[in-house]
Amino acid sequence: MQIIQVFINNPLRNFNYILYSEITHEAIIFDPTDLDYTLPVLNEKKLQAKYLLNTHHHYDHIHDNARFLEIPGTEKLTLKDGEEFYLSEQEKVVCQYGPGHVAEHMCYFLYQGDKLTGVITGDTLFNCGVGNCKNGGDPEQLFTTIKDQFFSLADDVIVYPSHDFFLNNLQFAKTVDPDNQQIDEYIKKVTALAAKGQFLQTTIGDEKKINPFLRSFDFEFQKQLNLGAKDLFLEFRKKRDIW
Repeated sequence: MQIIQVFINNPLRNFNYILYSEITHEAIIFDPTDLDYTLPVLNEKKLQAKYLLNTHHHYDHIHDNARFLEIPGTEKLTLKDGEEFYLSEQEKVVCQYGPGHVAEHMCYFLYQGDKLTGVITGDTLFNCGVGNCKNGGDPEQLFTTIKDQFFSLADDVIVYPSHDFFLNNLQFAKTVDPDNQQIDEYIKKVTALAAKGQFLQTTIGDEKKINPFLRSFDFEFQKQLNLGAKDLFLEFRKKRDIW
């Protein structure tokens, strides 16, 4: 199983993902924003466009759903919380309900055999941030989703978010975690890659070091700011909304 990250050069800086089986060469497209970007990649890799999955209903995530489904042999999958979908015997996607950004939001956990390798996080978890809750969401639900579904994951699990807000998120993180030198290092890395039109992927372990919303669960960080995990998380979400 392989995943390709496709940057959609639009004002919202969307990422779309192509997940494909190395055995069948069938591909799942996640949240097709603009197929003019993703279809050439499918053709170049000689992959068969087969399945469509959405994380949630916002327009930038479903914009090209209908266009994708005009391709012969394609179908839209609607997975329920906890439901599994197999690309092959050893390649599967597990859907998990992850509310907060909006009430109806799904995340997709990617497994090679029994090993979780990555998560399509949609607008729930970003590089060094989390989704806003301004358009049908709930910050307390988002806190619970991050705590229960993401913070406990293994450090090597790769995060696949739906937008590139990395540099802005790092710059915000620095305002609430000013002594964190690892944030400085990531700012340098992300800035250097951006100049080349490239992007840096992170793991859950990386996020625990730099993402203030995951840092909220760090007991030493809580003591430093004299707030508990939930209060820290909600405070950071409020500050990020107006930053």
